[in-house]
Amino acid sequence: TSTTTKKRPTKVRSTATLKNSPLGTASGGNRLATELELRHPLNSLYNFYTWAEQIADFTHDVIHSNHCTDGDDVTDGSNDESAATPTPKVTLVANSIGTMSSLQSILDEPNLFNGCLIINPNFRELHMAEVPLSSLTMPLVRQVQSLLRTKGHGLFASLAKPNTVKEILKEPYAVVDAVDDELVQVLLDPLLTKGADDVVFDTLSYSAGPLPEQQLSSTTYPKESCPTWVVYGEADPWTPKKRVENLRNVGRM
Repeated sequence: TSTTTKKRPTKVRSTATLKNSPLGTASGGNRLATELELRHPLNSLYNFYTWAEQIADFTHDVIHSNHCTDGDDVTDGSNDESAATPTPKVTLVANSIGTMSSLQSILDEPNLFNGCLIINPNFRELHMAEVPLSSLTMPLVRQVQSLLRTKGHGLFASLAKPNTVKEILKEPYAVVDAVDDELVQVLLDPLLTKGADDVVFDTLSYSAGPLPEQQLSSTTYPKESCPTWVVYGEADPWTPKKRVENLRNVGRM
């Protein structure tokens, strides 16, 4: 039998700037962002929409490809009676800023996924919608970001050392013994690859893009077919606990 390749859905992007988007506060409250800019200020490829596409591509090209045997039809797991081998839906597990990538992938191709487990979500404190008095502080933040991109490579090299990384990790890790040499090396190896500093500074300059509450409250988020679970460390000083708890009021958590 011939192999049928399922046509990928066309992604429908929202406007570049959203108005009155629901967001949370560190104290567990709710607020509206009058403007939520989604575009990367540098038009960089390193953005949540590209990362979301990579997740969907991996699901299609690796997970589903491995599931199907030679000669099987490739389907999307729907109730099509002609489907020979329905492909399984996938549950995503996300950590930190991977939260936004995973939620965006679900928004882009909801038929691929049946749930998402989020560990210690990040709310991107340098996002222009998160910075206090954004109209006044963002020009200064952008100057610092620009300085890092042009002059920060030496600083990056001095920080990308095992002992430095280990000391940095000890701040959010309540169980200090978990910060062992293996963990440090796993995190450090990608930072030592060629061009890694450019990627890091590019990402630090990403003061825009989607945020968790905005994504989960989207009218196109599949709340019923794709429930979301959130876990976090109560002793983690980098995670705003009350804001995380308030996510239970957004979508199906």
